[in-house]
Amino acid sequence: MIIDSSYLFDLMAEDPNAFSKGAELVETGEMQWLPTPVVAEAYYGVATARSTTTEQALRNRLLGYPRIEVDDEIARRAGELLAAADDRAGENAGVGANDGYIAAMADVLNDAVLTANVEDFNRLGVPVETY
Repeated sequence: MIIDSSYLFDLMAEDPNAFSKGAELVETGEMQWLPTPVVAEAYYGVATARSTTTEQALRNRLLGYPRIEVDDEIARRAGELLAAADDRAGENAGVGANDGYIAAMADVLNDAVLTANVEDFNRLGVPVETY
C-alpha cells in the first residue's frame, strides 16, 4: 500500500476511519510504503503556521514506515501518467507533480494508493483505496 499525505494527516488527526484502516493493514501484514514526496508534504504541513503538530511528533510518526524514493524509473513513469491524464482531460488535468510521483510508485510496485484524495489518483489511472 502506498501512503498518501491525506491518510498520514488523518492518522495524525486521530481520524477513526484512518486509524481503523491502519490497524487492518497491520493485522493483514500489508506493507505500507511512505513515498519521499509525502515526507516533503508532511514537513511542509507541519511548517505552516496553521499546524499544531510539532516536527518531533511528525518525525516519530514517520519512523515506522519504509521509504520509497523517486528514482529514474519512478520519474519517467510519473511523467507518462501525468501526460496521459492531461491528454484524457484535453487540458491540464490539475494533478500536481507529487501526486504523479506517488501514482508512479503505485504503478511500478503494482499496488494501490491509500488516500482521501481519490479524484487525482483516479485521473492518473492507478488503483486507490480509501478509509
